[in-house]
Amino acid sequence: MGILGHFLQGNYIYRRFEVMKKRSFFPVILFVLVFVVAIVARWQHINAPITEWFSWRQSDTAAVGKLYAKDGIDLLRPRYYDISRIQSGIDNPQGLRMVESPLYNASFGWLYKTFPQVSIEMWARMVTALLSLGALTALYIMLRDEIGEAAAFFGGLFFALCPYIVFYSRSILPDMPATSIAVISGLMAHYYVRTKRWYFLVGACVLFAVALLIKPTVIFYALLLMYFIMKGTASKRMAGLLIIVVLGLAAIPVYWWRQYILQFPEGIPASDWLLTSVNTSTGLHSVFMRPAFFRWILFERINNLILGGYLTFFAILGLFFSNKKSYVHWVFAAVAASYLLTFQGGNVQHDYYQIIITPALAVLIGAGVHHLLTQKGFGFRAVRYLCIVVLFVLGIAFSYYQVNPYYNQNSDLLLIADVMRSITKSSDRIVVDAQGDSTVLYIAERFGYPAIYNELEQIRAEGKAEYFVTTNSDYKQKLDGVYPLVFENDKVLIFSL
Repeated sequence: MGILGHFLQGNYIYRRFEVMKKRSFFPVILFVLVFVVAIVARWQHINAPITEWFSWRQSDTAAVGKLYAKDGIDLLRPRYYDISRIQSGIDNPQGLRMVESPLYNASFGWLYKTFPQVSIEMWARMVTALLSLGALTALYIMLRDEIGEAAAFFGGLFFALCPYIVFYSRSILPDMPATSIAVISGLMAHYYVRTKRWYFLVGACVLFAVALLIKPTVIFYALLLMYFIMKGTASKRMAGLLIIVVLGLAAIPVYWWRQYILQFPEGIPASDWLLTSVNTSTGLHSVFMRPAFFRWILFERINNLILGGYLTFFAILGLFFSNKKSYVHWVFAAVAASYLLTFQGGNVQHDYYQIIITPALAVLIGAGVHHLLTQKGFGFRAVRYLCIVVLFVLGIAFSYYQVNPYYNQNSDLLLIADVMRSITKSSDRIVVDAQGDSTVLYIAERFGYPAIYNELEQIRAEGKAEYFVTTNSDYKQKLDGVYPLVFENDKVLIFSL
């Protein structure tokens, strides 16, 4: 065949890879490489202020932790700076935020109060990043044990480097922490299969309960726990009993929390639309099982934004990978599909809703690469390796092209917040003409209303606010002689009410 033939078939490369795999240090080196790459990627912009993509959602999450650091941690009364009726339709004078259990917020709030030398934003981002690294480790181990070393390396590399995952692995949102903990609970169940030690099942139950408290929408990862319990239990009857016990116990805390918050309707945002509809300028519009849903999720978000187009090949290939040893990649796919089809409105409305499916994409990509490398009939091995490298580079690059603008900072918000702090007292309530975005209230550390929810005269008469802040210069003429203009520059107008 000759040297060239052996090279093209990849025999030499393949043999060297197999020899190195048998050496105990080689798998460790591969994992450490992926882990270090993930750390470096997540460290970028780790101390950035919350004026980036989805700053309004991140600031709401961060506000709970900031107020915990200031006023003390009360897990039963999470609060933020928005005291309007915009979210719930009911006046919320205490600024209650009764959504997810504030375990994540309390963690970085406590860290900031204990170590104030580091900003609260950096603490929050580091907590998210650390948990995402835990998810990376769990995915790597499960892929290695269930499918193979190549699947673990490339699935882990995707989770470490995917620009979309990297951005949301250092954002201040509960979605990535909850998803990461749910995946780690799956690893505990995986260890139960391998060791038959009951305490791994207890760990899986506890971690899944915590994940549900932080973000109940990760409930679909119950399928992963069910799969491992059934795989690790010889008796179907016993497996069914264990599933009921484990998932039942894990659901108790979140059920109690959801019942508890019902007594504070003013702090519960409207959420029915998340299932079927999207908010537009003309009102709610249903996307349930419409072509628009599939285009936005499959093409715009998964294919273009997350996979950069080129990595979709491996994800699809992973779906066709068949392995009698394990069906874990199909279980992850079922988790993702169930979640997407349930929360169709939310997934179309906001791209951060796809955080929950990122582990599934990593697993499918790992399975797809493994399938490409091991299946006969795909051509020369050297060509396969080259294709994998090229497609990974292109996929990451095209995803980065779309995600990189997410890091852009709106420095005007910082300047406006500085002015608000210098002019107003901490007890003053402020109406901000921000179309519902409470970011500037969070940065300025002022309670208020992130939109003009009523006529200013009515707001003044009711004594609900002391100042009105706007970036719309037209208000200078509209309110001339009506309310005193206490500050003006090219960025903002501040009126006293």
